[in-house]
Amino acid sequence: MQMMRSLLIGTLLVAGSFASPAFADWWIVRSSDGTCLVVDIEPTGKDKSLTKIGKDSYPTADLAEADVKLLCKETAQPKTHSEEGR
Repeated sequence: MQMMRSLLIGTLLVAGSFASPAFADWWIVRSSDGTCLVVDIEPTGKDKSLTKIGKDSYPTADLAEADVKLLCKETAQPKTHSEEGR
C-alpha cells in the first residue's frame, strides 16, 4: 500500500511538471516603434522600449491576439523566449 501511494504521488508530480506550460500566461507589449507583440514572458519594466498594454495577463495566446486587434492597428507577432536576445 505504501509503495502504491509513493508511485501515485510520483506520477502526479511528473504529470504536474508537464502540465505547467499549458497554464502559461501571455501578455501584450508595445515596442518603442509602435509594434504590438504577444509574449509568453511577463514584462518586468526593465526594458524601457516595451510597454505592457491590455489586461494584466491572458490565459491563452489566442485571447491575447484577439485583444491586440482592438488595442493595436497592426497584427501582433507572437514572440517566445527563444526569440528574445535581451
